Amino acid sequence: MVRSIIVTVSDEALPKIRDVAARLADKGMAVERVLPLTGIISGRFDSTETAALASVQGVTSVAEETAARLPPSGSRLT
Repeated sequence: MVRSIIVTVSDEALPKIRDVAARLADKGMAVERVLPLTGIISGRFDSTETAALASVQGVTSVAEETAARLPPSGSRLT
C-alpha cells in the first residue's frame, strides 16, 4: 500500500538534507518535497515497514501524513 510519508531530519543533517533525501530514495521512498529550512522531506512509500527509512542517518522521525478536511463554508456541523 502506498502511503504519504513525512520524514524529519536532525539539525545536524540539515546542511546535507538533499543527501538524506537521496538515501531515502535509495530505500524506496518517492521523494516529492525537500524543505531545507524546516528539515522536512515528504513523499510516498510503498510499504508498511518504515523502519528502513528510519534507519537512514540523519532521520529523526518517520510518520504517515494525515489530512484534515473542513466542511464547506456555511454548512451545518453535526
